[in-house]
Amino acid sequence: MNIDKLYRLKITKSQFLTLFFILSSMTVFAQEEWEKNDGEIEDVEIEIVKDREITLPKANRNFEKIPPTSLTKNTGQFEYFFSNLNLPLPALNIRVRPLRIKGEPLSKLYGNYVKAGFGNYTTPYLEGYFTSKRNETQLYGAHLNFINSKNGPVHSDNSGSGALDLEIFGKYFGKKTTASGEVGFNRESYHFYGYDEGQLIGADSLKQNFNDVFVKGYLENTDKGSKLQYLTGFRFDYLKDNYEAVESELQLDFKGNYELGEQSKFNLDLDYDLISQKDELIEVKSRNIFRATPTVTFEYEGFLINAGFNAVYENDTLSDSDELHFYPMARAQYTLPSGFRVYAGIRGDVEKLTLRKLVGENPFINANTRAFNSYKTFEFFGGIDGNLSSKLGFGAGVSIANYQNMYFFVNDPADQSKFIVIYDTGNTALVNIFGELSYNRNDELRFVMRGDYWGYSTDKSAEAWHRPNYKVSAISTYKLFDKLRFEAEVFTLGGIQAFDATSVETVKLKAAFDLNFTTEYLFSQQFSAFVRLNNIFAKEYELLYRYPTRSFQFMIGATYSF
Repeated sequence: MNIDKLYRLKITKSQFLTLFFILSSMTVFAQEEWEKNDGEIEDVEIEIVKDREITLPKANRNFEKIPPTSLTKNTGQFEYFFSNLNLPLPALNIRVRPLRIKGEPLSKLYGNYVKAGFGNYTTPYLEGYFTSKRNETQLYGAHLNFINSKNGPVHSDNSGSGALDLEIFGKYFGKKTTASGEVGFNRESYHFYGYDEGQLIGADSLKQNFNDVFVKGYLENTDKGSKLQYLTGFRFDYLKDNYEAVESELQLDFKGNYELGEQSKFNLDLDYDLISQKDELIEVKSRNIFRATPTVTFEYEGFLINAGFNAVYENDTLSDSDELHFYPMARAQYTLPSGFRVYAGIRGDVEKLTLRKLVGENPFINANTRAFNSYKTFEFFGGIDGNLSSKLGFGAGVSIANYQNMYFFVNDPADQSKFIVIYDTGNTALVNIFGELSYNRNDELRFVMRGDYWGYSTDKSAEAWHRPNYKVSAISTYKLFDKLRFEAEVFTLGGIQAFDATSVETVKLKAAFDLNFTTEYLFSQQFSAFVRLNNIFAKEYELLYRYPTRSFQFMIGATYSF
């Protein structure tokens, strides 16, 4: 194809269609020619000539500015109308189910345990505590404790001792009142082993047993919103020894207070005791003690004051004092800015003495021992206590008192292995000075230490027989990794004087010093083992003349909880 000039073509729609039909017809014609000539293609020359020149006139540009449009400002006032729409919508009853956080499950409570052990001096030990599980309204259970040492410090089994305790208890928790009760039996066994070395004594004549059966019950107000708070109840004891001594005691008690205002209340303590004692040479005689102590307590600018009186009626006096006694009762306490508390007061009382209390202090008393009350005609006391830090506390104080009919223990001249009780019917002055220190670190380490000094000035009695002048004691517990528990106790006691009827001399007993240690290892929450060591320094000291204590003692045992 020979093209002399090539122009850029601008083809309209109609021109394109015309050209399309021309080319189509030429194609058909060429197809026919191909068919006639059996597929031969001939040379064809097509010439397209475009010599027309399109000329457009020049456009005139208009640069005239468009005039601004004038706007008229409308200053008209707009008025708004609000219509109240009262749509009668149905009430929505939306039930929302709050999400409840699942509480942590309560840990399993092992309310029962059995503890058993065995130690030297042929000493078996068994203790059990059995109680009900968690309950909002009631609690009940039982406790058993048995320990018996066949042999003692001297004379082999002629100085053995033991104890058996059995209690059954229950408590009911009401919305406003809590009721509790208990029934129990206590048995203590001893031997009169304070006889001379080489003296022939029948083993049966040395035995002494004290059997006490008791029952008690109490009612307590648990409504904290009530202005009246009270605790009332009773206890009955029946004590009998291995010979002819019998004692029964009934106690009735009431303690209550009534709120007078935000910073004041009225207190009333009432108690009544009916005591009957009988022995081989003692006829039955009932002793009555009735005590009423009304006081008023109020607070004022850091002061806490309690004041009133104590009225006591009793009928077993040894002296010529009246059967009705009045004593002042007052105590004032002030809290310093440092947090320390200082206090002082005066009080007096009739101190009840029973055969049960006497044998608790000295189980080797002779038969036909009468119990009489002592009279604390007055006591002045004062002291200070507080916290030196969040873990360290302290206390210190002093008291000066005067007693009538104070009792002491003296070896019986007819048989020095037994004791009689003598009473100083005159005035006995008693001074007590004490101090104590305590430390507590998150219940892991606890430590308590206390020291006491007692000074006596007797009237009818030559000395304050078998009364100590001082005592220093300390006890500490320590827990390690919740697996090991350690407990240590140490005390020293001295200044005790006794009277030897054979030599007619005053005997000053050596100071007692005792160190005890217990360790327990917890294999699990249910099972643990313990080792107990008593009187580690093996001091056979005497707290009662002619009665040395056991030397070094040890016990090994285990505890199972369920």
